[in-house]
Amino acid sequence: MDAKRRKYKMSLNLKEFQKELAHQKVYDTWQYIDSLREMLSYMELSYQLLVNVHKNRVDSLKTQQSKILQQAIETGSASVKESDLHCTDLKIAGLTIDDGIFLRKTIVEFFHYARMSMDIMFQIINAALFGDESFDITDRRLIGKVNRKLGTVASFSKLKVLLDANKINPTFLYLQAFDNYIKHIKTILVTIKTSFLLGSKDEFFIKDFVYDGTLYPMVNALDKVKEVNDYVQQTAEAILTEVKNQLPNCLNNSQRIQNITFKQVIKENAQSHAVEYISFFIDVQNDINELPNEIKVLPLLVKPNDEIYSFDFRIKKIFIRKKGSEEDGIVGYAELKNGLETNEFYRVFEVHPCGIEEYHRYILNFANEYPRVTLNYYAMEGTIIICKD
Repeated sequence: MDAKRRKYKMSLNLKEFQKELAHQKVYDTWQYIDSLREMLSYMELSYQLLVNVHKNRVDSLKTQQSKILQQAIETGSASVKESDLHCTDLKIAGLTIDDGIFLRKTIVEFFHYARMSMDIMFQIINAALFGDESFDITDRRLIGKVNRKLGTVASFSKLKVLLDANKINPTFLYLQAFDNYIKHIKTILVTIKTSFLLGSKDEFFIKDFVYDGTLYPMVNALDKVKEVNDYVQQTAEAILTEVKNQLPNCLNNSQRIQNITFKQVIKENAQSHAVEYISFFIDVQNDINELPNEIKVLPLLVKPNDEIYSFDFRIKKIFIRKKGSEEDGIVGYAELKNGLETNEFYRVFEVHPCGIEEYHRYILNFANEYPRVTLNYYAMEGTIIICKD
């Protein structure tokens, strides 16, 4: 496996998926898809490490065994030293690590990444298909709530079937039980035994355990890990494909606004140039009644080359003006509601009526309110005016 950091590649066209999320105004979903790819990468890496480290263990012992037998043939005698049994130790970043400990640790990590991958898919569904009706991401009952809500919407029936099938799938049930067991009860014993000189034993097992009244029997560790790895990858792709198909049926994205324009005025002289103010606008046809009382804002543009640009909008006031007008067409403003330190991707603003006076106050106070401003100019359209002293 390539040693460089990389994310799991899916057969699903994620670029098209990302673009559709932007068009449907549920772009906050992309952060969860990115997290899913990250977890799937960790899961896949853990699987490959288990396979490769176990193979290295078997091969190293065979090589060491051959050396000892060859010495016995050549000299008539040979002895087994403790150092011979450490031939399977791993050398990582200057550390010498017992391969048995490494294998046990990696199995626990593998199942944890697999479980997290399955859980993240509910965050994706919640954000992508429920939009403004989505549940809080910190809700500890998120998975159950998402499942129940899907069951109330006919267009999501195929997705609900996929999730219901997953709940009773034996591979998922094992994965779920394993992860819960090691988190809440104790570490599951992993048996690793490989014969050296005598016999031909090669055991790498996850021992049996009982969780929630169900006995899970002893299994070959590598076989089970492969089974879970394949299942999670296939399930993730199937669910994401159906979520993408259902994006046009998002329950509610009516509060969301991505099209923000700006006006930046810069004062310039021979010695320096400084931003005097930057104002931001949402356009309406006639008045603020065209907007809901609360709007959710994320500046975002999809360029003709399909590149997507957005940024964390940290300005507290956006002005609302009539389409085609300048400052003389201002009919209201939207003010940040919940402060800047929130988990909101689309920041919530409250809409209020106003006249030009509110805009003038904003301009006068801009330098004090925003001594430093970070913008992504690719995510908005606007004008920059340079005034020379």
